[in-house]
Amino acid sequence: MAPRTEPTTVDLDGGEVALIVGEENGAMSVRVVAASDVTTDTADLSAAPEIVLALAMRLLKDPDFHDDMLDWYYEHQDDDDDDEDEDDEEEDEEKK
Repeated sequence: MAPRTEPTTVDLDGGEVALIVGEENGAMSVRVVAASDVTTDTADLSAAPEIVLALAMRLLKDPDFHDDMLDWYYEHQDDDDDDEDEDDEEEDEEKK
């Protein structure tokens, strides 16, 4: 069993919505937290809550989705490293 840690506080800006994914005893937990109240009794949600809720529902209802997400992440992780290398090279050029 993993050691329990103190909760972490995150401050969200007014229009932000957070997707909190956890794992306890091998089971995934998913929570959606909004910076301000989100009216769920309307037909249309704004983009941020709608996207986060869609991700949460997909994580909960599609058992293969999190594996696909991890595969995508690992496949594109090198792309982020390449972008950082290019940025460093551009900064070196500007200094010359």
